[in-house]
Amino acid sequence: MKSDLEVRIAELAMQDRSDLKGSEVTVSGFLAGEAEEPLEDGYNYPFIDENMNGILVKSQQKLNHLERGKWFNITGMLDSTHQQEMHVTSEANVEPSHSHKATPPQEKQFISSVKKVVDGDTIHLETPVLGTTKVRFVSIDTPETNYQGQSQGYHAEEATRQLEYLLPLGERVDIHVGDEPFDQYGRLLAVVVKNEQNINLEMIELGMAVPYFIYPNLVNFNEYGEAVVRAKEFCKGIWNPERPIDELPYEFRFNKRGGPNKFVGHHATKMYVEPSKWESVPIEYRVFFLNEKDAKDAGYDKVQDSNQC
Repeated sequence: MKSDLEVRIAELAMQDRSDLKGSEVTVSGFLAGEAEEPLEDGYNYPFIDENMNGILVKSQQKLNHLERGKWFNITGMLDSTHQQEMHVTSEANVEPSHSHKATPPQEKQFISSVKKVVDGDTIHLETPVLGTTKVRFVSIDTPETNYQGQSQGYHAEEATRQLEYLLPLGERVDIHVGDEPFDQYGRLLAVVVKNEQNINLEMIELGMAVPYFIYPNLVNFNEYGEAVVRAKEFCKGIWNPERPIDELPYEFRFNKRGGPNKFVGHHATKMYVEPSKWESVPIEYRVFFLNEKDAKDAGYDKVQDSNQC
């Protein structure tokens, strides 16, 4: 059911349309990412228009009829603070669009500049990319500064300081996105490059981050794996035996929410294990799968109890 107020996604990026905050509107958008895992406040769905302007649609329930790569008409309430966020109450608020619009251009590289360093693997941009200014460094993981109100302390603070050094405010950066451009928070998943330096890789080299590959984003897999082996060998950062980290970042998170929930594959052997046996796969070979079907579809076989990865 459409609202009486139909607006273009592009209008929501305009500062002079702040009058739209808190309004019920209908927009037409192209679903650019999946929402496989729920957050504390529900599910996030990133939509873009034909010119890469974006809006994040938030729902308490999973919208099972949505299909990535399709156009939809979305009716909901714009957030009272962030007008590029919309809240919907049910599947009835999102209907297929029959306007037969073209697929937005699938660009992979963009230019922006750093507005803020949030933590060791997250920044905000001055100029939006694919409709968002929030970037999560893809395929790496740094210690948490604030997860469910808790921090990993020293190592989290060190990773943030190191990224602030590498990426001072205003620094021009190239943003490289993959085939899965968004995470479940609606943040852009990207490799961040400064003057041809891969900052994701550099954080691993410095012992500030670990590889965190979630299928199907596997670009740079071997390079990152070799980097973490070097960091461990030279006892850098979290691998310093005089001040080791208690839990890897993703370990810290899943321990806070009741245990691991992703299947883990060995990139070299193409075998995978149950979530509880994630540590049996060496860190430089770990591939995480959101579900067992993804592991099988990727050509991985399950490890039997008598086998080792």
